[in-house]
Amino acid sequence: MPKKLAIDWDESELRLVAAQCSGTTVKITDAAVIPIIDGAITPTLQKAIQDRGLEKTEALIAIGRGKAELRDLELPEVPDDELPDMVRFQAIRSFASAGESATVDYLVTKRENNTISMLAAAVGPGSLKEIQHICQVADLTTKRIALRPLAAASLYLANNKTIKGETVLVDLLSEEAEIVVARDRKVVFVRTVRLPTNPQSRSTALVGELRRSLMACGSTGSPDQVILWGRADIHQDDVVQLTEATGANVSVVNPFDLVNTGGDVKSKLPQHVGRLAPLVGLLQCDEVGSHRLIDFMNPRKRVIKETSRLKRALMIGGPIAAVLLIGFFAYKRLSDLDAEIAVIKQANAEMANPVKEAGKSVERTERVDQFLDGDVNWLDELRRLVALMPDSDSMIVRSVSGTTDQRNGGGTLTLVGGVTDPKVIDEFEAAVRDESHQIVGDGSKADERAKDKYRWNYTEKVTVPSDYVRQLRYAGLKPPESDNAEPDSPESGGTETDKSTGIEADTTTNDSDSNQETETTTEAQV
Repeated sequence: MPKKLAIDWDESELRLVAAQCSGTTVKITDAAVIPIIDGAITPTLQKAIQDRGLEKTEALIAIGRGKAELRDLELPEVPDDELPDMVRFQAIRSFASAGESATVDYLVTKRENNTISMLAAAVGPGSLKEIQHICQVADLTTKRIALRPLAAASLYLANNKTIKGETVLVDLLSEEAEIVVARDRKVVFVRTVRLPTNPQSRSTALVGELRRSLMACGSTGSPDQVILWGRADIHQDDVVQLTEATGANVSVVNPFDLVNTGGDVKSKLPQHVGRLAPLVGLLQCDEVGSHRLIDFMNPRKRVIKETSRLKRALMIGGPIAAVLLIGFFAYKRLSDLDAEIAVIKQANAEMANPVKEAGKSVERTERVDQFLDGDVNWLDELRRLVALMPDSDSMIVRSVSGTTDQRNGGGTLTLVGGVTDPKVIDEFEAAVRDESHQIVGDGSKADERAKDKYRWNYTEKVTVPSDYVRQLRYAGLKPPESDNAEPDSPESGGTETDKSTGIEADTTTNDSDSNQETETTTEAQV
């Protein structure tokens, strides 16, 4: 049977377990806990390997919760082959240290309601390179770098296949405690906590951390059982306090009782054998239980199915044939298009002169339109204002003046008058304003010297845009119905009477250059 070595370390001690493994059979051949002086892990490991003659051995490394970033993730139900890519994408968004170069692995804990719950962990490339370098110096071949709490939990769950309900596994290290909560034989929660160095305070602190861990994973009552890794004679006080705190059945389990361990090895085991439980679990899971581990050397990846040679030939030859066929049709189509292009070019050449003449005609028409845009029909505008204006009991007009902008088109109609109440002005502005007319006033001003009831003076400016003038002009370009048709409006100048409103207006128009504005002044009396 091949020999394998499981190791892990912290700041104070190096732990190792050697075994001969074949399938589910694990035979422990050596186990030790070696103190580390001044944090010098590399020489300590190198000496331990040389003393035991374990060079060139496959090494299974267990790392603590503090060296990896761990998160609970929930993802929508997807096929298993797509899950690794989704986990990695989510980890890059959710983990602080999970960049593009980080190694991410996960363990599914629950599937329900179209949701997958899992524990996901990430380790940066620097940490992995450091671990591999330490093993390389010690002449070891690194095979796995797994999360330590899950390795210990897999050892117990693999050897107790009938347990149900909630199980809490506690591994007491030199300065830390690793707490794992499993429900129905599936790990749902992992936590590593620091413990005080004073032995009298460790049990009390452990009880408090266990309670917080159960609350954090959503437990509402006492767990079905609590498993404490180690020897019963060493952890008597811990058992008593954990039983009183949780009300559960607390058991102490020696990890070496779950595998094949010779008597000579058992006699040399260290006092705190519980610290070696993750290493024993890692050896047992190496060949047949790797699916229960989070392994950063062998993270879960999308499974790429190999295709048969026939399918591969079809996949390669099919696209080539399709490209050749598409190329033939493309060439034929391009030839037809070239012939069509030649015909179109000839037709375009024949149309060039008519298009050029039409462009000149359009340009001349546009200049005429720009000139006519300043020809505002002020009588129509006055008729519209009269229709929208309040009655004479509340509003009068004392003067009206119209100014046309011959350069830009359109014009402005200015009204000056009086009202009995400022609210009448607001109503008048609201009635006049629409999509084609804007009205702006300077507000109402009270005239204390006024002898009539129109004590509030106003000045309103109604703007008529050029596009509105052009729209009305084109709407009026209709053929005459008969040769004797009467003109629609009277000639410029003279006296005009609006019979419907009773307004008499004297209109005078002063024209200047085409580049100057045309001003029309109208005096009206109601």
